[in-house]
Amino acid sequence: MIPRAGRADGPPPIRETPITTLVNSAVYFLAAADAVGAGVSWLLTFTPWTQFMSASYSVPFFVLVFPLFFWSVLVLVSRQGGQPDRRGRGNWLTEVPRGARVPLIVVWVAVGAGSLASMASLPGQPEYEPASHRYVYDEHGVLIPTTHAAWLHATAVQNRLFLGAALALTSVALAITWAERKRRAPVSLRRVRRQLQPGPPVGPRPGRVPPAPLLTLAVAAGLAGLVACAVLLIGRFDAYNTDATYLRAGQPVRVVLPPDDYVVFVGCTQAMACPQLAPGGLSVRAADGGALTVTIDPSSDDLSEGAQPFIGELSFSVRQREAVTLDLGTRVGQPVFVVRSEGAEVRALAGWISLAVLSLGVLLAAVIRLGILTTWKLGFGGPAGPGPGLPDGFTDATG
Repeated sequence: MIPRAGRADGPPPIRETPITTLVNSAVYFLAAADAVGAGVSWLLTFTPWTQFMSASYSVPFFVLVFPLFFWSVLVLVSRQGGQPDRRGRGNWLTEVPRGARVPLIVVWVAVGAGSLASMASLPGQPEYEPASHRYVYDEHGVLIPTTHAAWLHATAVQNRLFLGAALALTSVALAITWAERKRRAPVSLRRVRRQLQPGPPVGPRPGRVPPAPLLTLAVAAGLAGLVACAVLLIGRFDAYNTDATYLRAGQPVRVVLPPDDYVVFVGCTQAMACPQLAPGGLSVRAADGGALTVTIDPSSDDLSEGAQPFIGELSFSVRQREAVTLDLGTRVGQPVFVVRSEGAEVRALAGWISLAVLSLGVLLAAVIRLGILTTWKLGFGGPAGPGPGLPDGFTDATG
């Protein structure tokens, strides 16, 4: 155990300071948030919800592992350095509290079994090629074509592997920092303040500021919600035209469309010279043979696929889920595809957008109030004024 008392002949080592204790607590809470997020996401990869996860969904959880695990290694090295008589006990599992060992082993066994079973079904790294509009597996440079359903499954497996690694390693960091937090004496910002600036807090405690633990929990919740929503929204926007229906002149396409508004995008040159596609150049017929109304797209939506810009030329609406036949009767010399309108996509994601805005508001409000509370506890600010009812130049004896 790291000694808590300082040295008599000088300042205490940095590993014994209250600041180090605060850092360890911060790492502990971050590790807890990362482990919970990675664990829930790992379980979701076994469900149909995995279709909402982009190929980069697991990146934030996996990247956060490195600083958290690095700190846990420093904690173990610090313990062994503080007590040389424990050199023979180098097993990190002995540093974990007994109550956490069984859950940690269960997590590692579950992740290991799931990873071994998943790797067997992954022929290569799943990729999407915008230029050729196809899904492939990249097996050491060899591209293996696959279907969209198989690509979604491979993406889920890939996320499962990275999320499992993040869960396993972060769980170790969580257990070690938890044990270190229990070994250390509780520390408050006042002890840190005494190291940085002697003197009591300036003035009365700020009003309408919740306690620090509640603010810390609000910061963690707001940050977790914002990251989760941002990852999901970015993935959905990046995959906006992944399921587009491509049209070629003289080759009718029959496709089942859910009820919504749709836009026909036409490719443009880099100079934004776009072919004009009149409403009469596209025929959209329902299953009963009736023609759907095709109009000029009033929003003029635009997007980019790879390095090529596209602009919305036409639009039509489908009132109920049905099979429609799309027949492009005009050769435009550029790629043409049909996707759900951007406005409809935004409406479908309105709930997630609202949750992201709410999470951002909670995060900012909690950070501001936590900063105000921290500033007060550290004693920064102007000197306290005279007490009520005292003449200028006099202060209360207790101040």
